[in-house]
Amino acid sequence: MPIEYLAFVALALAGSLLAAVFGFGSALLMLTAGPYLIPVTDAIALSAVLFAASTLTKTLLYWRLIEWRIVLLMSVASVPFAWIGAELVPLTDPLWLRRMLGAMVLLYLALETTNALPRFKIGTAGLIAGSAAYGFASGLVGTGSLIKVVMFREMNISKQAFVGAMAATSVLASFSKIASYSQAGLLHADLMPVIIALSVMALAGALIGRRFLVRISTRGFEIGLRIILAVMATGLLF
Repeated sequence: MPIEYLAFVALALAGSLLAAVFGFGSALLMLTAGPYLIPVTDAIALSAVLFAASTLTKTLLYWRLIEWRIVLLMSVASVPFAWIGAELVPLTDPLWLRRMLGAMVLLYLALETTNALPRFKIGTAGLIAGSAAYGFASGLVGTGSLIKVVMFREMNISKQAFVGAMAATSVLASFSKIASYSQAGLLHADLMPVIIALSVMALAGALIGRRFLVRISTRGFEIGLRIILAVMATGLLF
């Protein structure tokens, strides 16, 4: 395996640990630092492999804590839009969507921090609309987690349930992207050693991260979410 792909696999372990503790954040590393190590199309396609293995593992770990009605609704609603977004990767420049998404999340954080954000309840229609937006962004720019984080934060669930829900709602979309990338030739046999290594890193990161999640306080968890949201949203602007 070339040295640059070994570095990408090492980066994947760090990303998996981050996502295992806070429910998301692996895209912050994989899709911003990854293209500096390997070609951008490889970084996007291989990151999808990591996300799929990681989300499946965390879903199994937190199975009993997940609100499955919400998860199933979001998963089904996001899949067709994730496929559409993935199909557009070779045809369009997703920079405009990245910047818009980053700006919206920063605005959300600013309003919430200053207590200017009105309290609202997310109903079925809101879940479907948010899921569609998540799926499309996930397929086109490689991540839509920022949208889900905002939605789940407003539901006031436990940190373990948050991590589990973040993972479970991404499983179908992640495997849908893998199918699309494979069909487009972005994932092929030559990348199999990297794919296997990424799957191992995803498993290791989820298991190690679960131990950290038990020890972190609810306040520390919330602060971590805000920091990762802010950094990730800022990264999408540039």
